[in-house]
Amino acid sequence: MTSTLKLGDIYIASFPFTSGQFSKPRPVLVLLDLHEDCLIARITSGLHTGLLDVPITEWRKAGLEKPSVARLTRLVTAEKTLLKLKIGALLPADLQAVRQAWNQHMRL
Repeated sequence: MTSTLKLGDIYIASFPFTSGQFSKPRPVLVLLDLHEDCLIARITSGLHTGLLDVPITEWRKAGLEKPSVARLTRLVTAEKTLLKLKIGALLPADLQAVRQAWNQHMRL
């Protein structure tokens, strides 16, 4: 995949476990297109547990199968070839919630 990705796109990708040894296909949220690579965040159906777990309120319209959160504490820079299938995109209100959480809690 070499096409341009947009903030808020949702794909199925091989997302690595913390150990880096294994991965499994799961929904991911595109945060940034880095030409050959991209910055992605894990999307999970796990409970909202932290300041950087952003609930996706319009999860069905975004292409997700169950209530989900974008987990902004689980970021990966990945080759675009790992993105297998685009399943949807965040709606404007959910995208704004992601931006707000990022801007409020991820300043350097």
